[in-house]
Amino acid sequence: MSETRISTKDRAADFVGALRRARNDRGRMAALRRGLIENPRLRLDAWPVIAALGGDPGNEVYVAVGALYASHPEECSAQNLGESCRRIAQEGGKDVAESFERRFRRLLACDGADDVVRQLRSWVRLAASKGIGLNYQALFGDLWNWTWYADSVRVKWARSFWRAGDGVLPSTTEVNTTSPAL
Repeated sequence: MSETRISTKDRAADFVGALRRARNDRGRMAALRRGLIENPRLRLDAWPVIAALGGDPGNEVYVAVGALYASHPEECSAQNLGESCRRIAQEGGKDVAESFERRFRRLLACDGADDVVRQLRSWVRLAASKGIGLNYQALFGDLWNWTWYADSVRVKWARSFWRAGDGVLPSTTEVNTTSPAL
């Protein structure tokens, strides 16, 4: 008997679809939000809901995406998290853009998916405060692949955040264009 392999894209679509259907169930959403709590005993409250939605409660990607979605269920068709972070930074104006850029650099510097999720909590709160949605299916896929392809995910997010040549987000680092004195 052969084992059926489910693609990451299908996993994401199935799980986020289940989250959408449960969106108005306040009890389930409250339990899912507890998935972001550091206390392991409270995090367990999210597990039965994740399992009921077809996810794997033992996989941190399901826990994280479920909890983040429950915290801010507004979605958008952004290409990836980098694009949503860019929109958040733009909402603050040019004076605030540099602090968002520093925050985004911290996100890119994360080693493990658990570090990324810790950073994502504040980005999701910012998105909620500004009425900016997230593409949870893309986020699911990126977190799923982080362990093996973190650099590719970082590059994808960075390209979306810093679009070359548009001048919308100022760079916080100056590039030295002069040659060093000999």
